Amino acid sequence: MAADLRISVGDWMRLLDADGTGEGARILVVDDDERLRAAVLPVLAECGWHVRGVTSGERAIELLAQDSIALVILDAALPGISGFETLRQIRARSAVPVLMLSAAGSVDERVAGFDLGADDYVTKPVELAELQRRVRALLRRIPPDPESYEALTGPAGLELHPHLQEVTVDGQPIRPTPREFDILWLLLERRGSAVTPDEISRRVWDYETLGSRNFVEAHISRLRAKLRAAGAHDVITTVRGVGYRIR
Repeated sequence: MAADLRISVGDWMRLLDADGTGEGARILVVDDDERLRAAVLPVLAECGWHVRGVTSGERAIELLAQDSIALVILDAALPGISGFETLRQIRARSAVPVLMLSAAGSVDERVAGFDLGADDYVTKPVELAELQRRVRALLRRIPPDPESYEALTGPAGLELHPHLQEVTVDGQPIRPTPREFDILWLLLERRGSAVTPDEISRRVWDYETLGSRNFVEAHISRLRAKLRAAGAHDVITTVRGVGYRIR
């Protein structure tokens, strides 16, 4: 029987410190490259995060079921079950943010990872300062102070509760990842107006990068599927040549 490692966005938020910077958050690095782990772990620990490294997807799944992990850094090419299969198993049970590492770095591979639910992608060789920035962006939240915001409502019984970091459709909870939650927050905040993929990339990930339109599209696709499964159809519409909108 698969271990139960279910975590909602609300659970994930409780793993972060109160001001949303992520200081003290537990980060799991999954990579069989000893030199990479030796370089990455201390650099992340310098930021005040508690970091642990493991060498296999199997061990990562075990630890996620046992410990309170706020973010996973996952190599795409692992011995045993691959990074992509590990991600698939994580996403079947958890909304924990996952940053993928890959030596390939092609747009197609990144889109495949995003389709499986990755939150971000970094290519090897890893630039350590860039990795710190990407991790910090994933641990940051939108809105920055959820307690100060009222719930947002949308069509088809959609409600977003920033103080709980929860999303419901006619009272039925759905399980978006933290980045999917942020995209939904942004679209509801700008309800009625089209938001471009570049703006979503800047606001949600705090940067633009090659293929950003592709991975925004992948996240939108997953979010639409979750909304449809809860009975909320056609909530996010595509404005051709512009971006995405919630009416």
